[in-house]
Amino acid sequence: MITMEQKLRHVRADKDASIWLESYSSVPEINRILRLMTPFKFSTLAKIIPGNVIKDLVGYFNGEDNAIPVTDPRSIELWDEKDIPLYDGIRKPYIVPFLLENKKAPTVIIAPGGAYLHVCMKHEGVDIAKRFNELGFHAIIVCYRTSPCRYPCPQLDFIRAIQTVRNNAEKWGIIENQVIAIGFSAGGHLVTSVSGVYDELKELTGDLAHIDGKPNAVIGGYPMIDLKCKDFGITSDKIFLGKGYSKELSDKLCVQNLINEKYPPMFFIVSDQDMVNRPEQTQLIVSTLRHFGHEVPLKICHGTHCHYVKAINEDGTSPLAEMILDFIRKV
Repeated sequence: MITMEQKLRHVRADKDASIWLESYSSVPEINRILRLMTPFKFSTLAKIIPGNVIKDLVGYFNGEDNAIPVTDPRSIELWDEKDIPLYDGIRKPYIVPFLLENKKAPTVIIAPGGAYLHVCMKHEGVDIAKRFNELGFHAIIVCYRTSPCRYPCPQLDFIRAIQTVRNNAEKWGIIENQVIAIGFSAGGHLVTSVSGVYDELKELTGDLAHIDGKPNAVIGGYPMIDLKCKDFGITSDKIFLGKGYSKELSDKLCVQNLINEKYPPMFFIVSDQDMVNRPEQTQLIVSTLRHFGHEVPLKICHGTHCHYVKAINEDGTSPLAEMILDFIRKV
């Protein structure tokens, strides 16, 4: 017999997936969560969510990979509610700083993955932030807007996050010219696309538009490069752009079509057995960047999607952290 948890795992299609919304305690509000986190017809989902499993649902959504919610005291909203561009009345973008105490240091700004459906907060967010703290970096996790919010919401949120970090440089001990963006999977698409759309979006970020919102360097971990790749059974452009999107916009936002000579230094890490974001897609990006005169390191690791993010060496060190640190030292 299939358990409720197995049904939910099937719906979410990712055992490590999480959502940043707070947990709710009533049937209508749980239903609302499901509407927000999936592109599928809700009538299909509703058939497997009987009212007597609400308690289990709340516990499930509050698992160890659940996001730090906007109400957490560590969270900082990126805009006042009235100023959020393209606000849907539900999702508020915010950051979660992991700052070193009384120390001026370089900063990594982290965009976890999640197929633009949700934010995988633990293994691509909190764990990464803590590791960078151990290496002597401030770390900021960006909880950007995801489905049903569409482009350009995630990119606006990330640009605003960089502006917010630089705006607080003195108070937080940020070295303003050492702000590194790092993203995984869909977050990899986010951080690698920001430099290409920055000029057309920067004025939409509001009162901080005068502050530079571009990173000084970018790290893409198994990035989603081609929006035609499939996540959750549908192509990513349908999740990212919504129904009725134009082919021209989808093509434009594929990273290889955004790259120009103004792009910052970049470093890519991919897995040789990744069947979601295939390594050959990233190799195409590296080739394009080199065409524009960029020296771009590319590390191909052995494993599947997300595999090496969780990998630990026998001595307890992280091979991912070591590769990234080596790149940052050279920037």
